[in-house]
Amino acid sequence: MKIGIFGGSFDPVHKGHISLANKSLKQLKLDYLFFVPAYSVPYKSKKLTAAFHRKKMLRLAIKGRSKLLISDFELNLKKKTYTYQTLEHFRKKYRRADVYLIIGSDSVLDFKNWKKYKNILSNSKVVFAERNGYKAKNKKGFIKLQGNIADISSTDIRKQLRKGLSIKGLVPLPVELYINKNGLYKRD
Repeated sequence: MKIGIFGGSFDPVHKGHISLANKSLKQLKLDYLFFVPAYSVPYKSKKLTAAFHRKKMLRLAIKGRSKLLISDFELNLKKKTYTYQTLEHFRKKYRRADVYLIIGSDSVLDFKNWKKYKNILSNSKVVFAERNGYKAKNKKGFIKLQGNIADISSTDIRKQLRKGLSIKGLVPLPVELYINKNGLYKRD
């Protein structure tokens, strides 16, 4: 079995996330890809939107796609969790699986600063896709996906919403409707 692990805040999940997940499934021939929403982000001090909302938006974004799943591992711990810990969890749970960590090229540039990055390399195959403005060389132990991923940022989406601007086309329509219905991201 081949599984992908795609962690992040997903605050909110957007079309760039979904595109990267689909690209990973197809090019790596994954059996499943797990979105792993963070309880808190180790390298950022920003308070995240409630886990309930982020998970619901993920569910809406992947509805009907049986190979895309959501893992509550980090949310259930209710504390700061590092990627190496998440990968150790998946290695124990899926002992015979090939595990692929999915990241953007922006993360590749900073990878050696990740906590226990050597553990990450030994517990997974690290896969990345190019993101505009973040040109990463293909490093040893990394797999580069073909093509670029959409230049969409959750931070920019939140800024647009705070300004009352449209996010049409940046997030899946059910996610956009959910955000509007629940008044998310109207203020900091």
